[in-house]
Amino acid sequence: MSIKRIVALTGTAFLSTVLAILAIGPRRVWDGSQARFERWKLILTGKLVDVGGHRLRIERLGKGSPTVVFEAGLAQPRTTWGRVPGDVASFAQVVVYDRANLGDSYEVQGQRTSKQIVAELHAMLKAAGVEAPYVLVGHSFGGLNVRLFASQFPDEVAGIVLVDASHEDQASRFAELLSEPERQKYLQHEGGGNYEHVDLLASSEEVRAAAPIKPLPLVVVSAPGNKNSGDASAKVHDELQLVLSRLLPNASQVIAENSGHFVQLDRPELVTNAIRTVIEQTQRK
Repeated sequence: MSIKRIVALTGTAFLSTVLAILAIGPRRVWDGSQARFERWKLILTGKLVDVGGHRLRIERLGKGSPTVVFEAGLAQPRTTWGRVPGDVASFAQVVVYDRANLGDSYEVQGQRTSKQIVAELHAMLKAAGVEAPYVLVGHSFGGLNVRLFASQFPDEVAGIVLVDASHEDQASRFAELLSEPERQKYLQHEGGGNYEHVDLLASSEEVRAAAPIKPLPLVVVSAPGNKNSGDASAKVHDELQLVLSRLLPNASQVIAENSGHFVQLDRPELVTNAIRTVIEQTQRK
């Protein structure tokens, strides 16, 4: 069992690294006067929002209620959603943003967990005047964050879409499949040794300890794990995706055939349709 295969399933494979590198580009040139002007322009127009000591970059599209809030995977800027936010903005209000240390948001020191990320997301939405209810869309690691958000702010969440999302048992299950040297390297990465400085192990414990999510519309969009390949990590992936699809009553699962982990890029129409389905369910409710 290679660490390359497992890292790919956690959303931190080569594409993740490339996108992360691209995400830091704008910050590196903000030493000049033009760059400082651009940052102040973002602040004055409400696109860089203070969440208590640092600012997060937010982008709003479309109109309507509930508002669809996108939460990206590990080390992924808001652009990782591709065309999906624009497509969804044709029938709903949309919020995409960069977490701290990503894209146009500020850099912060120290390791972070889902609990801190959720607190900052909630603060950003309030400071930006984005009113609840929200439909939360989480990709990969972002799935842990949206579930924790729904647990902590149950009255503000109307529905959830999980896009090949991480499960809280994922890191430990994948680690079991690795040889000892690879296991230690993998756990170091998951424990905060990644570009975003997020401790996924601690984040998983936070989600595990959180209160159950109240019944609400949930659609799980899963990349196929290729279970017939004999790859043990693929079987674990499929098993945990099925567990996620059974978190809530009446939840449903969509298998994104011919897609990799970044379903929103490979099969964007499936993600858009899942969001539309959840919104329609919230409106009927």
